[in-house]
Amino acid sequence: MSIRYLGFKVVKVDMIDCDSVLTVTAKASGFGSIANRMDNQYQINYFGEFLPNEYRKIIYQKDYTENRIIGYDRINLKADRKSLLSKELDFQYPIMPESRDFFSALYYIRTHLKNHSPIYLDANSLIWKADFQVVDKEDINTVLGKQSAFVVEVKFKKISQTTRQRSDMLTNNLVNEDNVLSLWISDTEDRLPLKARYNMKPFSVYWILDTYE
Repeated sequence: MSIRYLGFKVVKVDMIDCDSVLTVTAKASGFGSIANRMDNQYQINYFGEFLPNEYRKIIYQKDYTENRIIGYDRINLKADRKSLLSKELDFQYPIMPESRDFFSALYYIRTHLKNHSPIYLDANSLIWKADFQVVDKEDINTVLGKQSAFVVEVKFKKISQTTRQRSDMLTNNLVNEDNVLSLWISDTEDRLPLKARYNMKPFSVYWILDTYE
């Protein structure tokens, strides 16, 4: 996939789901490599319906870095964050029984379009609720040709009262009460994520499927 802003391809994103492991890489490209350095890696070990057991983030951005592992204790409803950069960044925080990270939540949504129950996210160590629903169906042009797609709107609400801290721009910063995430999911058995639009000011950001294997 590619992330586009003002029509320019700024980030190349690769997403692989294999043997209950989601692997995502995001690297600045083209205009984006000039405007803002990014070389991020995410790895989610999950079970069942995309529920993470462990979430690894390695973030290299222009003026921000992370290297941490988050383990999820769903019996005691807490997450244990371990930083490989500084022990001062280690801490535990509460989660919901079915909290998911941003990427595992996206994979869950694309396979549960008929389920309109809210889901919960662990975004930057805070609990968020995400309400999603299919609002339309459209035929769109894609790298795979013309495809029929469900249009899904996702709205976020912060549950935790703690002030959010800075994090990587690709995932946690997309979870925001002021903006709506729209997804175009193919009307096919594999429910491909064909396109996404993040409505933000002054200009929206688009995710476009440009390769598929």
